[in-house]
Amino acid sequence: MRLIKTLFLLMALFSFSGLFAQKVQPSSVLICYGKINPDQIQGYKYVILESEHYTAFDIKLIKENNENVLGYISVGEVSEGRFYYNQLKESTLGKNKIWESYYLNLRDENTQKVLLSFVDKMAKKGFDGLFLDTVDTFAEWGPYPNMGDDLVNLLKMIKEKYPDFHLMQNAGLSLIPKSSKYINTVAIESVATNYSFDKSEYRMHKWHEFYKRVEELQEIRKKYQLPVILIEYADSKKLYQKVKQQITPLNWDYFIGQIGLQTIPNFK
Repeated sequence: MRLIKTLFLLMALFSFSGLFAQKVQPSSVLICYGKINPDQIQGYKYVILESEHYTAFDIKLIKENNENVLGYISVGEVSEGRFYYNQLKESTLGKNKIWESYYLNLRDENTQKVLLSFVDKMAKKGFDGLFLDTVDTFAEWGPYPNMGDDLVNLLKMIKEKYPDFHLMQNAGLSLIPKSSKYINTVAIESVATNYSFDKSEYRMHKWHEFYKRVEELQEIRKKYQLPVILIEYADSKKLYQKVKQQITPLNWDYFIGQIGLQTIPNFK
């Protein structure tokens, strides 16, 4: 049965190959952690921003020209540059040496309080919801999978306080059976692309890896009725076009940008 599903997916994707040059679905998602002019942000379904760069007035302007404006929050780690780092540093669990950040202890009441206070701050600015990053910290292959239920409990607290908030979970797919009742969408990075941090190199996944990941996401969409948002990375117009053509047949919302996520993507 799994082979039949894979073959069907292959046929569905290749059946669109003749349309690539004619019509390619434009990106409906913007992710930018750098400070940009609110007037430049227009026409997106999802806008994901670093909230500290913007005032309530900025967010009001951005919301006038876009559907969902979400504030970034890392629920699994905190860096020394975060304004609330000093409030959490004594209760962190260890260091992520790759990103120079520290793992959060979601069982700690003070950690919960600080994160919820940050959520309150974004709600007051007018954000429509949150982009929940570093969920993988507490997922099956993360460093603290025993805290998966604590992550879900945090989502529950956020949703109870802000029932209209749009919560977008980034990765952490093994937690979806429990988190699905509190989130609205699922984001997943590097389904088509495969950025190498060791070599600082942009590249594509092999086809069989791409199909495997798409099949998993299709099952999640169907079982939990959650829209999937793809986050892909490219550094040239050629790679950008290749990624765009490959994911278009899926008809999912997507973003393609450079790994730093500091500006609006502009591939020339």
